[in-house]
Amino acid sequence: MPEMTMEKAAGTKLLATFVLHGAICAFDASRVQEVIRLGPVTPVRHAPEEVTGVINLRGRIVTLLDLGRILGFGKSEAGRDTRIFIIEDRGEFIGLLVDRAGEVIEIDPAAEEPVPANTPPAQARFFSGVQRAGGRVTAVLNLSAVFPAER
Repeated sequence: MPEMTMEKAAGTKLLATFVLHGAICAFDASRVQEVIRLGPVTPVRHAPEEVTGVINLRGRIVTLLDLGRILGFGKSEAGRDTRIFIIEDRGEFIGLLVDRAGEVIEIDPAAEEPVPANTPPAQARFFSGVQRAGGRVTAVLNLSAVFPAER
């Protein structure tokens, strides 16, 4: 994937967007190490249902998580556009399986709106709010809620 450099205005934040079960979501782009295509996955016996398996990323073992299951959207189905966001959390590389990677958008954190009241609490706890950008509403994922400290 070609390197992209983006400058951001003071006080703004960059979000990496993706589509998951039809919802447009995003999280802090600074957490993304890289985005890769889905390749061979080795299943892990007796792992929690959100663990799809492990992948070998240039000699590193990466745990692959089904973000759809974690967020309560259901199991993700691999397709041509399926991507994996590689992030690092407490020294461990983790892959987040999404239906499709989107673009990097620049937002004003002060413009973030609360999660809609009709969002089920089991899902709402994973989001910090929503942003309006490019004529779309994007749900902003709180990765600290996805990867709690006590795991």
